[in-house]
Amino acid sequence: MDPRLDPGPLNQGIIARIPSHHERDVALSFQFKADCSRVFYALSIPEYIEAWLQAPDTDDLRFVFNQIAEETFRIDLYRGETLQASVDGSCWVVGTNQVRYIWKTTSPIDTTETLVDMKLLSGSGGCVLALKHSGFNDPEESARCRRMWQQSLQRLSRLVEKN
Repeated sequence: MDPRLDPGPLNQGIIARIPSHHERDVALSFQFKADCSRVFYALSIPEYIEAWLQAPDTDDLRFVFNQIAEETFRIDLYRGETLQASVDGSCWVVGTNQVRYIWKTTSPIDTTETLVDMKLLSGSGGCVLALKHSGFNDPEESARCRRMWQQSLQRLSRLVEKN
């Protein structure tokens, strides 16, 4: 198997890292043993997003999620008591099985706007999520978000999968 496609033991559920157009883009494919409708709701409703989206374990950050309005949320990232960055997110349903987040990340040194596109594909025994998070200026931010998505999707999997 091509080593770039091997998800490795720490990334259970991740099918592959999808080749992307830009080296900083995060592109993942994740298999869920759950109905697409369950996964779709968890991806598209901020109060559900709060239940599974998390900062990477490797980061020494506290992740504080606040729903602002029906389709918007804010994530504040703290190290100790110090605010490190904030993410203002908007969540849009753009198709029957497609969700898009627009993230505006503000830190003391920079502000970036990135785009998260997620598409669900039904299959036997569940569904597959194709995720692409693009628009990064900084390779470290991209790597941090890759870890965040890998761990968050594993957490989402535990919440939505059939027993």
